[in-house]
Amino acid sequence: MQLLEFTVRAPALVPLALLTACPDMQKTPADSGLPMAPPHDSGETTTRDCDAPDPDPAPTAEGHPSDGWGWTPHGTLFADTVALDYTDGDLAPSVVDTGSELVLLFARKRGTSQALLVSTSPDGETWTEPVPVEGLDVSGIEYPSLVYADGTFHLWHGSGSVAYATSTDGRTFSSVGTVLRAGESGAFDGLSLLYPHAMVHDGGVSLYYTGFDGARFAIGLTENTVPGDVFDSGTVLLERDAGGFDNTSVGMPEVVTDRGGATHFWYGGYDTVIADPGPWRVGKWDAETGTRQVSLPLGASGVDAWSTRDPAVVPTGDGWLMIYVGMGDDGVYRLLRATSRVCN
Repeated sequence: MQLLEFTVRAPALVPLALLTACPDMQKTPADSGLPMAPPHDSGETTTRDCDAPDPDPAPTAEGHPSDGWGWTPHGTLFADTVALDYTDGDLAPSVVDTGSELVLLFARKRGTSQALLVSTSPDGETWTEPVPVEGLDVSGIEYPSLVYADGTFHLWHGSGSVAYATSTDGRTFSSVGTVLRAGESGAFDGLSLLYPHAMVHDGGVSLYYTGFDGARFAIGLTENTVPGDVFDSGTVLLERDAGGFDNTSVGMPEVVTDRGGATHFWYGGYDTVIADPGPWRVGKWDAETGTRQVSLPLGASGVDAWSTRDPAVVPTGDGWLMIYVGMGDDGVYRLLRATSRVCN
C-alpha cells in the first residue's frame, strides 16, 4: 500500500460522492490527544533572531488559508543521479536532532526496488550521500518515524502494520517486532496502517498514524507507556474537511513540541476539487481552534508542481526546518527542504 497521488481516486468499496463529510474536530490540546509538554524556561537573555507568525497571511492561489509561517523553499536535498520513472523517487522522511547532527531516514522507490536510507547533516543544508539502513527487512515501502531519546534511536516503521526497532547509531537497527496492526473491519484503519509518527514523552509514547478503510485516509492516535510495547487499536483524531484543501483525505501526521511547550501538528491533505487524481498539500492543524491552513502550496512548475506532502519538521537555530516530499511535473518524488523564521 503506497499513499500515492492516485491512491484514493476510485475506491471500490464506497463511492466518494456517497460518503458524508466528516466534521472538523473542535478540541483543545488537553482533550485532543496531543501531548502537553511542560513550559520550557530557556534562561535566555539575548534577543532571538526570529519572528512571530503572520496573523493575517494572504490565502493560497486556490483561495485556501495559509498558516502564516512564511515557509521558504530551498529546493532538493539530493540531485538526481539516474533517470527516474513516473512515481519513482524518495518518500516519507523522518528527521531528528541528536545535538551533534541531524539524522534523516526516508524511503526510496526505484521501480520494484525498495530501500530505507539514512543521511546526516551538521546544519540542515548539506547532507551526506544516503546509505541503506542495516538490520531491517525492507520488502516494500517502509514509512519510518525516528525518535532520539536517552542516547537511543527508536524507530517505528512499516506499511500495513507498524513495527518497532532500536539503534545506537541511527544506521544499524535491531528489530523488536510488530506493535500495531490494522483495526477491525469497518474501522477507519480497518484495511491498512501507514505513516506512523511517534512522540516519546514523560507519559510514554503517543503514536499518530494514517489509517485506511478502503475508501479514504484519516489520522488516528494510540498510546502506551513504554517504547516497544504493543499498542491497542487507535481512535480517529483528524478526518477530511469536505470544504477545505483536504476535502478527500488526510494523512502523514507530524507533531512537534516547541521550546515553550506548544504543540504543532502538520499533515498532508488530499484535494480532488481542482484535479482528480488530485494533489496532496502540506497543511497545519490547530487542535485548539480547529483551523486548517496550507503550509506549502504547489509550485507553478518544477519539483513541487503536482504535490507537497510527507512533512518532517524539526526546530533548528531560532526557527524551523521542514524536510518534505514534492511531486514534480515529471511525476517523480523528491525530498525538498524549506525553512521558517517563526520562533521555536
